[in-house]
Amino acid sequence: PHLGHHKIHEFRWAFIAGLAGVLILYVSGLIAAAILVAAFLVPVLYLVYLYEAQVYRDEPATVLGFTLGGGVVAGIVITVIVRLLHNPITSNPNPLAGTTVDVAALLGFGLLVPLIQEAAKAAPAIFLPNRKDFPETVDGLVFGIAAGLGFSLAETLINFATTLQYLGHVAPANWIYPLTTISVLSPLMQGSATGMIVAAVWRQRLGKLGGREIGAVAMAVVAHIAFTGGSQILSDVSLSPLLILIWQAAVVGAMLIYVRYLLHHALLEEAAHMGFAETVCPSCHMHIVASGFCPNCGMALTAAPTHLKRSRRERKEPTRRGA
Repeated sequence: PHLGHHKIHEFRWAFIAGLAGVLILYVSGLIAAAILVAAFLVPVLYLVYLYEAQVYRDEPATVLGFTLGGGVVAGIVITVIVRLLHNPITSNPNPLAGTTVDVAALLGFGLLVPLIQEAAKAAPAIFLPNRKDFPETVDGLVFGIAAGLGFSLAETLINFATTLQYLGHVAPANWIYPLTTISVLSPLMQGSATGMIVAAVWRQRLGKLGGREIGAVAMAVVAHIAFTGGSQILSDVSLSPLLILIWQAAVVGAMLIYVRYLLHHALLEEAAHMGFAETVCPSCHMHIVASGFCPNCGMALTAAPTHLKRSRRERKEPTRRGA
């Protein structure tokens, strides 16, 4: 759901401030603290966003527990199991840096683990007890992203547990690259992938399963494999960390474009079934009589915060200007 422009700017500044904090800690050599701030940055901002948009309505414990909390639990369980069964990366406090890799094991786990992760991440949102109260595609997308961010947080903390034990000063070296992945790219990848899958499931429940939705699931899985497996292969051939970062950014960029594409068409379809109602646009704050979109700024009203959806007063016919 969209927030007003002033709220969006607040989140942007908070995100920039968080990145600045990570950079300051990195320059100061406080790598463990930088990792913690980077790992929590996007999930915490998203948690605040869920509160501002009132996505969870009157049941915050249930919604947040099954989405964000469920993602954290799934992240802990799967990451620990994978590391216990086999860790193709040799002991290194920075698992995103250049390492010695068992290529055969990497290929096997690089294909299998992302599939298991996506199934596990999506499960909490899909089996949300009160999911019937959230019928729109945007709800599924929001809950899927929350689960993915919870998973990303848990995975990062476990993977960097060795480094987090060193609370003192550490030479910054090339830590700026993994910190960028931790703070921005990995959360976006995990959240977008799970968001697309859960949104596709929501569409299937609405009887709207088609090529676009199947493509979303395929895109999520392929992009996840490309992000994790591709990054490790590029690292194994000793390419520059900057090139690896560019690869990760390209994968995430493609995912965000598909998320936008999927949500755009879903909003258009679902808005067609909305009747005219009196409401307030959360973007331009105009009092309007509209159906699916604000006639003043064009915002999709199906993506409005919950409290504004509740305040809609249905009308049988639109009001003509000058009437």
